[in-house]
Amino acid sequence: MSDPKPLHPTSILFLVAGMGKQAVLPVLFVAWNAASGGWTGVLGVAGLAGIFLGIGLVRYFTFRFQLREGELIVTEGILFRSKRNVPIARIQNVDSVQNLFHRLLRVAEVRVETASGTKPEAVLKVLGVGEVEWLRKQIESARHPNVTPAIPASLSEPSENPERSEPPTVAASTTLLRIPLKWLLQAGLASNRGFVMVGILFGLFFQLFGENGGVGEWIASTVETRQPTTDPMLATSWIATSALWLVAFIGVLISIRLLGTAWYVLRFAGYQLDLRDENLHVSCGLLTKVSATVPRRRIQWISVHRTPLQRWMKLASIRIETAGGAGKQNENAATTITRRWFVPIIHQSHLNDLLDQLRPGLRWDEAGLEWQTLDARAGRRMKRIAVIKAIGFSLIVFAFSHLALDWSQGWIVGLVAFAFLLPGMLFLAIRRHQILGYADLPSADGVAFRSGVWTRKLSCTFYDRIQSVSCSESPFDRRWKMQTVRIDTAAAGPADHVYRVPMLNREAATQLCDSLSTRTAKVPMVWD
Repeated sequence: MSDPKPLHPTSILFLVAGMGKQAVLPVLFVAWNAASGGWTGVLGVAGLAGIFLGIGLVRYFTFRFQLREGELIVTEGILFRSKRNVPIARIQNVDSVQNLFHRLLRVAEVRVETASGTKPEAVLKVLGVGEVEWLRKQIESARHPNVTPAIPASLSEPSENPERSEPPTVAASTTLLRIPLKWLLQAGLASNRGFVMVGILFGLFFQLFGENGGVGEWIASTVETRQPTTDPMLATSWIATSALWLVAFIGVLISIRLLGTAWYVLRFAGYQLDLRDENLHVSCGLLTKVSATVPRRRIQWISVHRTPLQRWMKLASIRIETAGGAGKQNENAATTITRRWFVPIIHQSHLNDLLDQLRPGLRWDEAGLEWQTLDARAGRRMKRIAVIKAIGFSLIVFAFSHLALDWSQGWIVGLVAFAFLLPGMLFLAIRRHQILGYADLPSADGVAFRSGVWTRKLSCTFYDRIQSVSCSESPFDRRWKMQTVRIDTAAAGPADHVYRVPMLNREAATQLCDSLSTRTAKVPMVWD
């Protein structure tokens, strides 16, 4: 039990800054007017600042939170007062986010979440670092009043009694994973996160050259030098221009990798994953430090992603979906980390051990699973779809080239495009048919699914997490006597992967759907 507590005094500044950020266009307009010497702009800036400051002061003096009789009580407002009572036993997460300014002022933004998941039950902007730790300890002690903390231990320490039948007691805090800088550098080199800057760089490039006498005219003059000529100076100019474009292309590729590496280091430096009283605690960040918690029992879906470069480097990333997870529009830094970037990078040698900790009893072994793949008829159908796609894209290329060239040259360009597209499309269809598969997880009462030619995705869920099993068919499926089987859980989206097995023959689809439905019905649903 505690007395009502206010927010940290600096919460006024952060609230004013947040409102200014949301109203950035009006602020920029009045600021521009003020800079031009107009009194209207000066009064506008002063008026907006006064309004924002007034709202911040009202919120600071009316917002209170306290712990009383097993509840977190939050009150706020003057005209429209609200009071929210959150049972401490229902609190799942107490997450905190610290950007650079938070860390300089030794404060943090705190989000308190329950299993409802639509939005946080309480957002405390902002508390002092000491108050954050006090709040976490008070909530933990209230939830487990009779639990005596165990001595921290490492997962690498062997058990003193290997013949013991019951599982060992979980330590109060066990470190499951620390990501070294080397892995982050490799992840950045293997990722394409730097591609988001390519458009900006090209935009700046074109603007720097201007319109008249700029890039467009330069390219046109470059094309003119491609005409057959015996002038050695023009030939040398064409070679130099081609070399310049090649160097620029290589420079862009290197910049993309460097930007991706910087993104990984800034966001995940110091990454540490701990297991605390059946809760997974994530902390990371160089400038913006995130501290978030995921109850292990809320995990609905576990997904392992590998890009081609990650597979070559023997690396992978892990995403999870949890019950009641917030939607994209409600995500903040903590939510993004815990759902979409739960484990941003991990070496293949540590993957199975960590997955076993995410779901006790999982005993993950991808190579040891009995994978069921699609039949030969599905392969033929995929090849036909690939041919149709190649023809469609070639016709589009022909249509655009016909606008710039004459009829005969347009057909040549279209045929060349088809000659390049058809082998690639067929290769992708064959690989998709080979990779797509599903399997049972007998050790964990669950199912696994894999797909993806470029980015390999392998996911699993469990019968006590499955919400529904569906079997559907399209008009094209009916022609081929095929169906699609799909599984839905309580949350979907962050893992960017769903259990959807297409192009199964009707007999196999019916058998799979009935098997999944029967096993799901026999296992009681877990409610948080």
